[in-house]
Amino acid sequence: MAQIGLLQRPAQTDHDRFAIELKHVRKSYGSDANGEVYTDLNFQLLRGTFVALEGPIGSGKTTLLNMFAGIEKPTAGTIIVHGQEITAMDEDAVAAYRAKMMGLVPQVQTLVPELTVAQNVELPLLFAKVPRDDRRRRVDEVLERVGVKGEAERVAGTLSVGERQMVSFARALVNDPPILLLDEPTEALDPLMSEVVLGLLRGDNMTAGKTIFVTTHDRRVSAIARRTLKVRKKIP
Repeated sequence: MAQIGLLQRPAQTDHDRFAIELKHVRKSYGSDANGEVYTDLNFQLLRGTFVALEGPIGSGKTTLLNMFAGIEKPTAGTIIVHGQEITAMDEDAVAAYRAKMMGLVPQVQTLVPELTVAQNVELPLLFAKVPRDDRRRRVDEVLERVGVKGEAERVAGTLSVGERQMVSFARALVNDPPILLLDEPTEALDPLMSEVVLGLLRGDNMTAGKTIFVTTHDRRVSAIARRTLKVRKKIP
């Protein structure tokens, strides 16, 4: 079972202040005690803040991020994102809300290998029914911003691990979502590309007011976050 240190229990309900709220959330896999990940987790993430979550492998960091995104449902409890209770939505509604409100960079990349870099980055805009000319402009802008514009026509299946990570980052940014959720974003990157990601995270949080939640083992990420939380794994 995981425990998150340094979290405060909610003192009030104010959806205008909080990007994400968890109320009495429980998460378990299976029916025995060893499958219990979180019990009665209460958490509020302020809008416009940058929080890093540290913890050992298997401590529930990715599970928590996936619950924020609505990819996984809690076993019990309520999750509210920008005032909308995503735990009350069906799967299609959650997916549409996630596409609008969140940019997600998963630890295991989900690029479509047969599509080009530009086509992969364009996908969130297609789902959002953004006009074609606007899509092209936004894709060009974000690819230049993350330093991979020269790879726009490459097929994603030919990219290195680090290049795929940067394209995934571009895809998360292209729709300009208010929330960024990143799972170990620098883990597969070389030092130079890691610095690019760190600069982007710092810039998006400080100048665009995005809410950023990052799981990480990288102390450089924790160092630029406004707050660092730690999740501990209980040993049976």
